[in-house]
Amino acid sequence: MHAALLCSDLATSSKLSAAAARQGSTLSVAYSVEALLEKSAAQPASLVILDLSHAGLPVADVLMILRSLPTPPSAVIAFGPHVHENLLAAATAAGCDRVLSRGQMIGHAEEILAEFATR
Repeated sequence: MHAALLCSDLATSSKLSAAAARQGSTLSVAYSVEALLEKSAAQPASLVILDLSHAGLPVADVLMILRSLPTPPSAVIAFGPHVHENLLAAATAAGCDRVLSRGQMIGHAEEILAEFATR
């Protein structure tokens, strides 16, 4: 499975990249919304992961663009700090397939990636 991650935090992206590698998946990391959309158009990902902590992330707009690609992702996951309930709720309302706290995403990354690899 190929996945794409929007995340500007090096520690988080490293942990998720390592989890993907252990699952036999590839994970391309984008540090801006523009880079994520360019990478997703050039190399379609079956899973896109959005870090809601990314400054100014327009979740609904990004989902709309991703889903309009010739080869849209099968699923979009968003994660963010558990204390930012409004960000998590906005991602759910925008239509993300799953919304998790940062701890859930990092702590269960391998299981989550394995689950979405079978979709």
